[in-house]
Amino acid sequence: MQAESPSSPEDSADKDDEELRRVLAASEAFDDDLLALLRAGWNTSSRRSTICLAFCRSAIEYAIAQRVLIEAGLTGTALSLIRLQFEAVVRAAWVLHAAKEDWLDKFSAPVPDGELSEPQMGPPIPAMIDAIGAVAGPAATELKRLHGTVKVMHSFVHGGVHLVVHALRGYPAGKLTSVLQNRNLLSLMLANVIVIVSQDPGLRGSVGRLSGLHAACMPPLQR
Repeated sequence: MQAESPSSPEDSADKDDEELRRVLAASEAFDDDLLALLRAGWNTSSRRSTICLAFCRSAIEYAIAQRVLIEAGLTGTALSLIRLQFEAVVRAAWVLHAAKEDWLDKFSAPVPDGELSEPQMGPPIPAMIDAIGAVAGPAATELKRLHGTVKVMHSFVHGGVHLVVHALRGYPAGKLTSVLQNRNLLSLMLANVIVIVSQDPGLRGSVGRLSGLHAACMPPLQR
């Protein structure tokens, strides 16, 4: 019996490129459904829900921009947006679950003319995640895991060594696929925030449906 020829590096690269294209297409379909959920769940009946959904909308915009930029080959800029998406998702969940009324007062206070500083940013991201954990433990656990991967992406925001290496060598298709999968997991977590803040009983079960429908573009199950 003739032995199979070992796969060449070119074959492996072709498979990685094909998988990246598949995940990009699946991610676009997921984005469409997430935007539909945001429209259905839009609720500005309170200050808390308005601020929360503003963060949700921004997080979705960052996520879509990542996908579009990766499709265009502008991967360095796409990778810098990971941090922005992650922090917007955390802030949306924190506003929903843990922000105090006095923070909402300060955050929404009018800014005097000529004043350029932020009125109130809130605690650091790790502290926000801890506060979310008191209400939504599983979500906080996943956010802590993702926070470890996002730290590397700070280099792309601040002009560190990862940015320089990427500019010289590019970013492998396999790693870009993982980036998209983690991005989609963040967006799925955001979907849960949208459902809760909507206060619409008709949206119950939406996260489970999205998870099942778009499982093929989510990270592989941990075993």
